Amino acid sequence: MHTNTRTPSRHLALAVTLLAVPGIAACNGPETSTTSSPDAGEAARTTAPTADTPAFTIGADGELTRPQGYREWVFVGEPVTPNAMNQGKAPFPEFHSVYIDPKSYEAYRTTGTFPDGTILIKELSAVGATSAASGKGLFMGEYIGLEATVKSKEHFPDEPGNWAYYSFTNPAGGALSTTAKPFPTKDCNACHQTSAADDFVFTQYYPVLRGAKTEERAETSEPFTIADGVLQRPRGYRQWVFVGEPLTPNDRNGGKAPFPEFHSVYIDPPSYAHLAKTGKFRDGTILVKELVEVGSKSAVSGKGYFMGEFIGLEATIKSAEHFPNEPGNWAYFSFTSEGGGPVKDTAKAFPTSACNACHQSNAADDFVFTQHYPVLRDAIGTSKGKPLATDNQWQPTGPHPAKVGAIPLGRVALHAWLNGGDYAKWPAKQASTHPGRGPHTTPNSPVRVFYNATLADSLKAGNVEHPKGSVAVKEMFGDEGKLGGWAVMAKTSAQSEAGKNWFWYEVTSTTDAGAVPAAGNGIPGCIGCHTVGSSDLILSGWPLQ
Repeated sequence: MHTNTRTPSRHLALAVTLLAVPGIAACNGPETSTTSSPDAGEAARTTAPTADTPAFTIGADGELTRPQGYREWVFVGEPVTPNAMNQGKAPFPEFHSVYIDPKSYEAYRTTGTFPDGTILIKELSAVGATSAASGKGLFMGEYIGLEATVKSKEHFPDEPGNWAYYSFTNPAGGALSTTAKPFPTKDCNACHQTSAADDFVFTQYYPVLRGAKTEERAETSEPFTIADGVLQRPRGYRQWVFVGEPLTPNDRNGGKAPFPEFHSVYIDPPSYAHLAKTGKFRDGTILVKELVEVGSKSAVSGKGYFMGEFIGLEATIKSAEHFPNEPGNWAYFSFTSEGGGPVKDTAKAFPTSACNACHQSNAADDFVFTQHYPVLRDAIGTSKGKPLATDNQWQPTGPHPAKVGAIPLGRVALHAWLNGGDYAKWPAKQASTHPGRGPHTTPNSPVRVFYNATLADSLKAGNVEHPKGSVAVKEMFGDEGKLGGWAVMAKTSAQSEAGKNWFWYEVTSTTDAGAVPAAGNGIPGCIGCHTVGSSDLILSGWPLQ
């Protein structure tokens, strides 16, 4: 998204109402090679850890298992200290995409301190292109590494602040390591202790964390709302999928950059899941771009660009219903207030000439600049069969039993059972089809949901967590009303463990048992959508309508 009809004030206050707010930066840990290449699909989308599901696993010797699913956590910032600004020898020449586990962020927001058990992840991306249609700058290239820092008095009682630092990057190139040992104290702790603003964390570069205590919060159920062409400012977008951080600062554009800010870009989770399955942006996709001024240009890690204050908010939406005459059915909005002040609550779409033409001629995929967004590139690669790590969003993250009750969970046996139609005899079922809201088959295609007695009784009782043996089946229909496949959820243990103990299955054919994009326990791509507004990951609610 690049709109060029406004010049934001460097002191614009951004009063955004959010469900979850980013806040923190993992700081610059030990030097890492810029030639390594982590596994494709490295960051699976999974549910945030709960009180009973820690965000990390550490062995008796302090060895940390590489965390998975961190892109479901709270994105907190994107420092960059490129070689070009450091005589070709930057200690950390990459983009650093930093995440904190949501439970720890919430504790920090309410108490102002990082709790014991905090973990921050730093995903390293090479500097890719240095120019684009938006101007000269820095754009994210390929993934090149992964680091983490953990605060744990139990595991690190003798480390300053109880913090330990890890790298999963392979200096010789190739896949990330699955485990890592903590760096010696002298490699990281000393710098963090003397230079970081708050408890060994460089919060001075991250405005959301600085304003975390006064954060506004609100519930939201739909990604966007449009009435008479007027878009309501989206809420809760920081719970969405962060996709990239392009930067075209003034000092690289003769002092007159059209877009001199950091652009933190997010996509709604169902649209991301659909992109990863099909390689296409679905109708109903929304991307939000949060604008952050360039703050400091030097730090203990070197010269570069560090995020300052929030200065605006923009969005782009693909909707044939609302924008049938716009190229690609995309429309572009800005909530930024001219001359400073809080962002606006509503916005009208820019004229076609202001945005669409540039996107149409310069964006790599369907009016979207995926060439500058590594997370979207990775999703499209997933859909095309790109080799993936085992923690890819459509791969299971744990084992599953052979059966749940009398229902077989093997792919061929389950397909045969579904074709037998026994689920149609269950006591709870929808009377007719309705438009589906997930990325199953064609977006908004008709679906019909069935619950077995175990799940129906639990929902009727209002249980927060459903018992083992709960099963839901969703029939999925094609455009002509013909049954085209099924989606199945089956609870395989009494505890959900944030979706890991749900079995997930989808088949997109009634005749081909091999047409299965996902099957297994704890599939992140399924969990990512089913956690929003759900009852223990069940979205259809009670009673079934």
